[in-house]
Order: sequence, then C-alpha cells, then structure tokens
Amino acid sequence: MSDLVALLEGFPSMSDCKTFDLYLAGGVKADEPGSSIEYLSASYGEDIFQRLLNNLLNKEFSVQEATAIWRAAMKQFSKENVRLNWRSVILDYLLGRTDLLDNPLIIEASELRNLQQQAITDGLTNLYNQAYFKAKLTKTVEEHRKSSSAFSLLLLDLDHFKQFNDRCGHLRGDQTLAQVAQTLCATLPENSVVSRYGGEEFAVILPQTDLLQAIQLAEQVRAAVEKNSFAGEERLDKGTLTISGGIVSYPAAGMTGNELIAQADSKLYQAKLNRNKIVPGKNETRHITRHSINNIVEIFDNKSGNFKNALSADISHTGILLKSSTPAVIGSNLKLRFPYPFWPSDHYTNGQVRHVRRSGKRGGFLLGIEFAQPQPDFVGEILPLDRPQQSTNA
Repeated sequence: MSDLVALLEGFPSMSDCKTFDLYLAGGVKADEPGSSIEYLSASYGEDIFQRLLNNLLNKEFSVQEATAIWRAAMKQFSKENVRLNWRSVILDYLLGRTDLLDNPLIIEASELRNLQQQAITDGLTNLYNQAYFKAKLTKTVEEHRKSSSAFSLLLLDLDHFKQFNDRCGHLRGDQTLAQVAQTLCATLPENSVVSRYGGEEFAVILPQTDLLQAIQLAEQVRAAVEKNSFAGEERLDKGTLTISGGIVSYPAAGMTGNELIAQADSKLYQAKLNRNKIVPGKNETRHITRHSINNIVEIFDNKSGNFKNALSADISHTGILLKSSTPAVIGSNLKLRFPYPFWPSDHYTNGQVRHVRRSGKRGGFLLGIEFAQPQPDFVGEILPLDRPQQSTNA
C-alpha cells in the first residue's frame, strides 16, 4: 500500500494519470472504467477513492465524500452508452456538480472536453465514430417516437474505393476519406449527425427530416462528391470518385435502430449495383407517397361560393386525381378542402388543373391537379387512418 500512496501523492496533474493507468493495468482487469480502482478498493479500503480524487482534483475530500462521488459518477456512467475512461467519468460528473467546483483551477475543462471528444470521434475523419452513431440512433428513435415525428437515415459508401487504394496508396486513401468527410459536413444541415461507419462507409442521421427531404439532401451529397476533385481519382477506371447511398425513414422502414440500419443497408446494396446512385432516387419520389384512396374531397365553386363534393382516386405529395361531376379548364386554379373525418384533419390547399378527361360511361370527369406546394406531411398522415386503403407500388 505504501508504494501506491507514494505513487498517488506524486501525481498532482491530469497528465500524470496516464502513468497511473499503466500502473493499474499490471495484472488488473480494466474492461470498464473504474474496474481497476474498484479492485484496489476491495484490497486496500475506500481511502483509495480519497487519495485518487485529492490528487486528481488537487482538493481535499473526506473518505466518505470521495467514496460517494465515485459511486455516483460510476452510477451515472452506467446509464450512458458512450465509453469513457475513469478520469472522464469523474470529471464529467463533477462538471454537473457546480457546488463541488468552487475553485476554477481544480479542473482543466478543455482536457475533459478533449477526452470526451476522443471517445466518440473517428481519428482519421474527425466525424463521430460507429459506437457513438449507434448510441445516438437509439436515442433519436426514442425522441421521435415520443414526438410522433419522422427522421431519416442515410448510409453512404464510396464507389470502387479498393481500386482507389490499390492504385493510389493507403495514405492517399486516408486523405481522400478526410476530404469526403469535409464534403459531407459542408453539404448536409448543421443538425445532421455525420459519422464514419467503417472503412469507406458513412452513416448520417437526419433529424426531423422525411424521406422526400432526405432524398434531396442525399442527391446533393452525391453530386458534391462527384463534382469534387480528389487527387489520384484519374487512376480509377471511370476517372472520377463517386459515392452511392441508401435512405430510409422512421417509422416507415422500422421501429428500432437495428431495423433501420438493415433496411438502409439493403437500399445501399441496390445503389451499389449501378454506382453513383441514391436509392430511392429523386425520380421515384412521387411513387413513394402515391396511394389509391377513394375519399371525399371538396372543390370550391366560385359561382355559388360553396364547396362541392368530388372523389379522390389517387393522391401523392405533389398532386391528386379527382373524379368530378363537372369539368374544369386546364391551367385553372382550384381551392381544395380535405374534410375531417374523411381525412386526418380539415386540410386546405390550392392546386392547378393539369389534365382533364371524361370518366367512363356514366359521365363525369377525371381531373389531374398539381398542388401549389408539395404536401408530404399531410400525405404522410393518411396511412395511419383506420379505414380501407391500398398503397400503389411503382
């Protein structure tokens, strides 16, 4: 014990704790933060906590205080998904206890931030690492489940990157990965969670983003990478470095993080068959939300000043096909109402007539109407309705 006491008393600074870690590692299992300290306390008593905190923080604690702080910090850590070493766990806990940090010289806050950042960051790209991404995805699912809102997941993979590494060298490959990471961060919204998922694969969480918005963002990323200039890319067979991606949205594609990852990976596989592609693509967006639904839709009649009934045949986020007893002029603007309880809520929107044709032997007309503004949120609310509906696959 005397050797340990002398060792602890000789370490007044944060940097010396690395030597202490090495000392503890000798024959002591350290799979979890603090396991080695717990091992020593079982052998030498709880005053180990006192000496540890006194030297770590340059502040006097009683054995009881130090033990309580240690236990509370480790309990708090057990609720977190991100791995930290024991120094980070203690300091993170103390930063939340301002009553214990009345002396601003006690803690080097920048040191703590650096330690925390290192634990969740990929060293090559400075993006979040896979461990943090998975923990964040689980948390994002819970947050959006509580708010009943959508978010999207994007998996990206550089095309023919093995060929790039073989012909340009791994050092150039590493530099290219870092450059791609910068491109992703510069292209995507600030609230995006961008991570390196492994190798040349990246994963992105897009909070409060539906599938249609995610497709647009993914296309911007794909175009940005294709347009960017990467040293050595001329050695590729195609002469240009490109990226492919697969997109899914919560909750349509899955209710858990693992389900979403599996679905996104399947989409990515489809994209990789052609390369330089996003699946689903921007040309597929209308079909994604197209549903065959027969329901009452009302068209405002300017002559009478009243709404008249029509029947929906097909609806997507960009427009609607209506069965109407009266014709309309192509190019004319119409005011539409989707009345509750036939729809999730009373909803109004404007549209322009793009197509008119007669409907069957009974008379009447089919009106193809393009919404003045896309209606992804409203159309997305249709499926949960407890009434017969049938999605149209394309």
